[in-house]
Amino acid sequence: MREIIKKISRVISKTNEYNKDEEEQVEYALRIVIFEFLKIVSAIIIFSLIGYPTQAIVSIGTMTLVKPYIGGYHEDTQVKCFTATLIIVGCIIFLSINLRIDFIAMLILNAVSLYCIWQQAPVINPKMEITRPELIKRNRMIGIAFTLALISVSIIFRKYIVISNVIIWTIVFQALLMFNKRERTYTEVL
Repeated sequence: MREIIKKISRVISKTNEYNKDEEEQVEYALRIVIFEFLKIVSAIIIFSLIGYPTQAIVSIGTMTLVKPYIGGYHEDTQVKCFTATLIIVGCIIFLSINLRIDFIAMLILNAVSLYCIWQQAPVINPKMEITRPELIKRNRMIGIAFTLALISVSIIFRKYIVISNVIIWTIVFQALLMFNKRERTYTEVL
């Protein structure tokens, strides 16, 4: 797969007369888009096969809108990322099906999640750092705007529990996962 992506990026770069750095950027962007697309489609297929297509689509759609802008948890390989995505979406579906959320609980979960996102966004991935302050500010505002829009959808469509609960739990998980894993030394624990 990586070789095919490399060949495609060479063709794109040659056609557009890109230099070596630009070709690497094209290859990286192409690799990310293709792997993310495959991960999303595969997760939806898996959850559809076990009977939860709507929940999977709503959860992954919510993640796709919010996570690129707020940042958060990342794995270091595609396999680990795919596994983590399946576990997270599985937990979201389980909670959305098995826990009844009344209106007040919905407001509390949404408010706490929004507060966490407001305080933390965007969490910068050390492997793909954004260094320009205007990009950081832009991502923060877009992430908060998407979160507010999705919170509004969860409240407006609260009678459609499948949609509402999945959105709520997905945003809760995204907020929780902003508190990224970090290396700790023995002395920090004490």
